[in-house]
Formats: sequence, structure tokens, C-alpha cells
Amino acid sequence: MAAVRRSSRATIRDVARHARVGIATVSRALNDDPGIAPATRARVLAACETLGFRRSSLARGLKLGATDNIGVAIMSRHAPVILNPFYAEVIGGIEEVLEDAAKHLLISSLKRGDDLLELASEGRVDGLLVVGCDVAPQVLAQLRDAALPVVLIDNAFDGITSVVIDHHGAGRQAGRHLLAGGGTRFAFVAENLENPNFRARLGGFRSALQEAGSQLSPEAVAAGGDSWDGGFVAMQRVLSALATPPDAVFAANDPAAMSALRAVRERGLRVPDDVALLGVDDIHLAAHHVPPLSTIAFDKRGLGRTGASHLLGRLAGHDVPALTVLATELVVRETSRSGDGAR
Repeated sequence: MAAVRRSSRATIRDVARHARVGIATVSRALNDDPGIAPATRARVLAACETLGFRRSSLARGLKLGATDNIGVAIMSRHAPVILNPFYAEVIGGIEEVLEDAAKHLLISSLKRGDDLLELASEGRVDGLLVVGCDVAPQVLAQLRDAALPVVLIDNAFDGITSVVIDHHGAGRQAGRHLLAGGGTRFAFVAENLENPNFRARLGGFRSALQEAGSQLSPEAVAAGGDSWDGGFVAMQRVLSALATPPDAVFAANDPAAMSALRAVRERGLRVPDDVALLGVDDIHLAAHHVPPLSTIAFDKRGLGRTGASHLLGRLAGHDVPALTVLATELVVRETSRSGDGAR
């Protein structure tokens, strides 16, 4: 058997691999969790000794609740956060609350679920805010069982404190608005259809149409890829698939709506006269787009503030709601028609 090379740079992930356990199990063993079997704890400690792994002073500080660091994790597909109009506002809300509480904000852009588990286990932060809905359920299940307090923002998972918006309700609002504006041929475009929030918005949209006796054909639903051109590509696919263009389009978010508008114009159609168009999020660019975009709005900074406040509450030993759902609001601008026929 080859000798194991000791290294002062060994990470908690190395220990987990060597001991054949999960990262969360290593963390629990190092923090003397009584639920860890003695044999498992012994195996973890032996792996630490073999690899030369030593917990940092920050890890010891975590046990004492003394780091004053709050981690904010976002998957790297959304990075850089400063250029993402949605997440930049959410992070801004988090920062406001943490600054008032004299806590340090540590933002991590993560490529894999294991990176998130390592951040939750290595002791650099007192608590963790996970922003976004693209974390695998098995990773969230391990976070739920970790000792570190965790709050999800823009995502929900059983057993983890979660703050979301009413995505299904947003879809219903969109459907009712486009119906009231005279829409009869509907479409839904998105960057992808795997995003659970987008699927919930689509579900609410379908519900509103069905209640009014209308429907959304399979050809009228399309995704165009995770980029600023995603809505453009999706809209092109819808226009190519349908014999008659839709006269009312709901986009999963504002960037998809803005790029879908370009595809509509390239087909020679006018917005909103030929095609009404509605997005979600009310990012800053929506009001300044040409024409200004109708959208379903909600308090993005409030999403961040609420998540951060709940995490600080948990750290202080207070009870916080398991699930907080923020309301949405219709904002009618110039890409759709109001119920009285006016724009």
C-alpha cells in the first residue's frame, strides 16, 4: 500500500475522502456531536492525523460562535453577482441587515455541491445563506443535517428555513393580466425549464388560462439556454413552431422577456399591438427598457433582508418561520395592455 502524503494544506474534503464519510460527518465528528458513532469518530480523527489536517482557529471560533462571519453562497453560473441584476439586489438586502448587526459578509461563488458542503463544514462562518434554486436536493439534505445554521433564499427545502416569493401566484397574475388585455393565443418562454421557480411560474400561468377556458399548447412553451439570449432563442422556437404567432407571451423573468421582444420585432410584429409581453422580477433595467417592460414585481432587497434577519434570529436562539413567502405585484408599463384595452 502506498504511503499517504501528509500535508498541512489538507482540507476537510480530503479527510472525508480518506475516512470514507461525508463532509458533514467530518464536521460533526470534529465538533464532538454525540450522534456520531465512536468508530466513525475514531476513523475521522485517524484520517486527520494521517493527512496532517488541523482545524483552524476559525473552526474553533465557530464552535464558540465567535467568528462574526456570515457566508453567502451562490452557484457560479450566476457569477459575477455584481453584474447579475437580480442577485445584486438580493445581496444588497443581505448586506444592509448584516451591516446593522456588525457582521462580516463573505460571498462565495461555488461550482459544485461539494463546495457548498465544505463551506458549511470548515468553520469560516457562523451561519450560511444559500441564494438561488440550483442546489441539488441531496446536497440540501446534507445541509439540513449539518450543525451550521442555514437559510435558503429564493429556494425552499423541507427542514431548512426558507424565504421565497409566490412563484405560482406570479404565474397566475401573469395569466389573468394577459387574458384581461385580450390575449387569445398564449406562449411561455424561459432560459430553461428545469429551474423549479420557472416551472412554478409556468404552472400558475397554465392554471389561470385553464380557469378562463384557454390553454397553452406544448409548441408554445420553449427554453433557449442560460444566457441573455435565452429568451430570444426560445421566442424564435415558438414563432417557428406555431402556424399563427401568439398574441400574449409570458416570460419566466425580465431578461428572457427583453430578449424575446427582439425576436418578436425581427418577425415584424409590434409590441404590444400584435404581441403583449410580460416578464417577472422588475429588475432595474425593466423600467428603462425601450419600450418599458411590463412585469411581475416583488421586493428583491426584502428577499435578502428577510433571509438575513431569519439567520441572525436563529443564531440568537429565536424561533423563526420555517417558510416565508413574499407577495408579488403586477406592474403594467408599455409591453402589455390593461384590462380596459389601454396600455
